[in-house]
Amino acid sequence: VWQKTVKPLVDAGTLQVLGVVQEQHPDRAKLYRQWRGLNWPLYIDSLNLLDIKVVPIPVAIDEYGIVRHESLWPGQLASEFVEVNYPQTQVEPNYNVVKSESPGDLQRLATANNHSQAWSDLADACFLAHQSAMLSPGHELEPARSHQVGETGDCDAVQAYEKAIELDSQVGRLRFRLGVALRARYESRHRQANDAQRAVEQWGYALAADPNQYIWRRRLQQYGPRLDKPYNFYFWVKQARTEIRARGDTPLKLAEEPSGSELAPPVHGIGVKGQADSSDQKATHTRACDLPAGRIAADSKRFVEIETIVTPARVRPGHRVRVRVVFRLNNRSNPYWNNEADDLAVCLELPDQVILGEGELAFPGPAAVESQERRAVEFELSLARKTAAGAIDIPARALYYVCEDKGGKCHYVRQSFAITLQVDPDAPMLR
Repeated sequence: VWQKTVKPLVDAGTLQVLGVVQEQHPDRAKLYRQWRGLNWPLYIDSLNLLDIKVVPIPVAIDEYGIVRHESLWPGQLASEFVEVNYPQTQVEPNYNVVKSESPGDLQRLATANNHSQAWSDLADACFLAHQSAMLSPGHELEPARSHQVGETGDCDAVQAYEKAIELDSQVGRLRFRLGVALRARYESRHRQANDAQRAVEQWGYALAADPNQYIWRRRLQQYGPRLDKPYNFYFWVKQARTEIRARGDTPLKLAEEPSGSELAPPVHGIGVKGQADSSDQKATHTRACDLPAGRIAADSKRFVEIETIVTPARVRPGHRVRVRVVFRLNNRSNPYWNNEADDLAVCLELPDQVILGEGELAFPGPAAVESQERRAVEFELSLARKTAAGAIDIPARALYYVCEDKGGKCHYVRQSFAITLQVDPDAPMLR
């Protein structure tokens, strides 16, 4: 609504607009800007440096630099601001100028002072040094630069946030920002084991510190269960690309494609307030899971690396989690997926208090005979209302066909792994 309201005024030259978006992925915001044809600057505040709790926050500033409104509705913009002739006003400049310290200077200050705020300032600077924040005409976003976030060296955002939290573990915003940095590193070539799950954990701790923080809640909901989603976060990406191509343009590329939970629409009416229900068992195991595990050889050479991500990291009894299992071919041995046989399948050994909900437990192979893509399956698990607090380890195994090299010897193998649920009656609720 706001975009449709302000665009004609901007095109007519009667209004200037500046946008700030609290988005984890700057390049997705830029694709949205390209799709909508927004011709005003758009800044990305992934870390929520503005410390805002809700959006949108419209601020109307007149031509003399005076804030006239902070709570306008779109229908009020023209009549109560743009068309109003404000008297010329001379005001004494009162700028809040923030000195920009280099990461090197901040590193020295943090080391010397060893204070949480000093380490936090360093972490913010390290993160922002590697993320293009401005999305406006003439400014190109450089997604590859965010790949340096958390890189080993003098400017490590993850380590600096961790140090700040050691010195003040009660500050929710530090937990949130550490989660942002971890997720950015996870989507980069500097990915470390468990980065994605650690990001989810930190966002959970942040939300527990301030349950009213809308921005922190949305970041968890982005990757969480469908029952806890307010909307489909990136439903617009496919439509945007279609419409951009239809007008003869090329859609901007994304460093990390939205997938799984990011594209899943919300669902309502299953259970009560997200609680598990016996009718909520929609996904089924594939036929391969009926085979005794001993009949299938183990992946002793570890052709495939398996990672699990559970969102939220802590869940209340009677509530849901969304599980994402990621499969990456081990690049040290150069294996290939064999797509001529059955699909990759995941088998679960669920305890009585855990119910398998919607989702997929298989990954259909592409048309190519052999391929090397990253694969993932997503499904949801619901806990019984009387589940005891503590960790629940769910045994699981993956079954897949893999070849030792392109055109090399192929194997049907299994690999065991575990999915751990942390049951906590005091865990923050996502809804």
